[in-house]
Amino acid sequence: MHRLDGRTKVLTVLGVFGLALCFSDPFYLLVVFGFVMSGLALSGAWVNVKKMWMLTVLLFGYSVALWPFFVEGVTPVPILHGLGVTWEGVSIGLGMGLRLLIMLWGGIWLLSTMSVEELSQASQQLGLPSLGGFVFSLAFRWVGMLMGAGAGVVQAQRSRGLDVATGGILQRIRKYVPLVIPLIGHALRQTNLLAMSLESKGFHPSATRHFYSTGKMGAQDYVVMSVMVILVGVSVWLRWQGVGTLDMRF
Repeated sequence: MHRLDGRTKVLTVLGVFGLALCFSDPFYLLVVFGFVMSGLALSGAWVNVKKMWMLTVLLFGYSVALWPFFVEGVTPVPILHGLGVTWEGVSIGLGMGLRLLIMLWGGIWLLSTMSVEELSQASQQLGLPSLGGFVFSLAFRWVGMLMGAGAGVVQAQRSRGLDVATGGILQRIRKYVPLVIPLIGHALRQTNLLAMSLESKGFHPSATRHFYSTGKMGAQDYVVMSVMVILVGVSVWLRWQGVGTLDMRF
């Protein structure tokens, strides 16, 4: 995955998203999920997945817990029959949870195998306007910058005696106020500095951007994209035939 062209990486992940959207049956989504897990393992991106492990568990858990209460079915779950939970609703919840994990882990897979600059260049080579590519890459940089600033603010406030790990939920929320205010001030200051930097460098949103290295697609890129086109085409055909989908009635 690391050796592929940036355009191939972006299209591969978009193809994975398409595969996830084609199916709602958890058994079919497990195949796509296994493909994403294999890609993460081969790319050495499991470290980044572990950093978002709590978010992964919450997304999957909420999906499995909430969807059964909103989807009608004909086969009730014995223990939860009084709440209107059916096995069809549970299957939908599992499918939607797997779909979220596929998209979340697919995004982590993409960002773990290419830099922000490469992602911006690939998106523009695929037809995204230069301004859109710039905003797209800037958003990813901004997230990392805010996370680093947030960690610095937490350490600074802890050195002043602020303990955010103790107390009830309401007490913890009140303790986060001294963290949010400096973070907002830091974000506003960095925004002003960014505007000054862009102006000093003569940045113009409508100007055509050029790259030192345009990148070349090799045989392996065409092989990977051909496989993804076949997989997406077969998945769309199966969806058209009603295979791998579950009937959702609210």
